[in-house]
Amino acid sequence: MQSLDPEIYRQLRKMAKDRGITMQELIRAVIVPDWMKKSTAASQKGTARTARRPARRLHRARQAITA
Repeated sequence: MQSLDPEIYRQLRKMAKDRGITMQELIRAVIVPDWMKKSTAASQKGTARTARRPARRLHRARQAITA
């Protein structure tokens, strides 16, 4: 389960609509894979401390998507 800021929600909804997909599909097909790729890469080159900060990377990913 997740919660989003109302403005972020609107932006994601618009992105999904522009692509002709649902917001759930956008999250599953675009956002999560991108986050997993970045998270895995950081875990492989970083320390255990780096691996414990996925929420921060997810926030940056959201900002990049909505920009």
